Amino acid sequence: MKIEPIGFVREKNLIEIKEEFAPALNEIDKVEYLWIFYIFHLAEEKLEVHPLGCPDLKKRGVFSTRSPLRPNRIGMTLVKLRKRKERLLYVSGLDAKEGSPVIDIKPFAPLYDMPSGAVLPRQEILRRILRDGLVKDYIDLDLQLQASGFDMTLRSVFRVREGGLVDFDNSERKIAGVEEMEFSGDVIHLPQGFYRIVYNEIVKLPPDIMAIGRPRSSLVRNGANVLTAVWDPGYEGRSESGLVVYNTKGISLKRNARVMQLVFIRLTEETEKAYDGIFRRENM
Repeated sequence: MKIEPIGFVREKNLIEIKEEFAPALNEIDKVEYLWIFYIFHLAEEKLEVHPLGCPDLKKRGVFSTRSPLRPNRIGMTLVKLRKRKERLLYVSGLDAKEGSPVIDIKPFAPLYDMPSGAVLPRQEILRRILRDGLVKDYIDLDLQLQASGFDMTLRSVFRVREGGLVDFDNSERKIAGVEEMEFSGDVIHLPQGFYRIVYNEIVKLPPDIMAIGRPRSSLVRNGANVLTAVWDPGYEGRSESGLVVYNTKGISLKRNARVMQLVFIRLTEETEKAYDGIFRRENM
């Protein structure tokens, strides 16, 4: 396979794309950061190098360095796109010499390119819902999808009736007993106090995704808060959370009210041990 340049570095931070590849630039203006792949056209090819080009440092295999002296001499650099003028890309941060052949351009994608993990945006949540069943039994997919999360809706409310116990290894754990409260029509009024709630949605997390929940701002502004634990990778179930009503006048909630936003976070890699506790497949 022969790789042909799609353009060249004309001067510092300026790339010119060849005319036949101009259609590939369509909508590139919407991308803030780009990966630029190019050829170290002035470099030699070596298998071992002194790191940083310093002869006082012990030689290392070139694949463990960012040296330009490497087989195929392919370089990559992350740049910020400042502006596009037809086939000219004005960037900043380009680490390539004038005349370097450019062989490919890709958008920087934090979800995949950041090794420390990333929060899933709306479009990735939607993709995983449709492909993997990340969330099921939702009421209105478009309405519940948010810019960086998914709104969970109220299915039922429980009043805590007895005490519980929490220990170190769960051998003596006791979950407080509850009784379900009735809606009056589609509304339930909750006086000041603590409650447990169950959501309509079933969440199914793969080994590379965890989630955290935060109350919707309208709930907080009305003097209530949702208390949540971490949704671990491997969890599947119709989740429960705590609901604390601080408002001395209480709060009224409609059935199916959107009360909490679930935020999905991609791990740096799949976890070696997924969640397999007693709450897996709860309320299903």
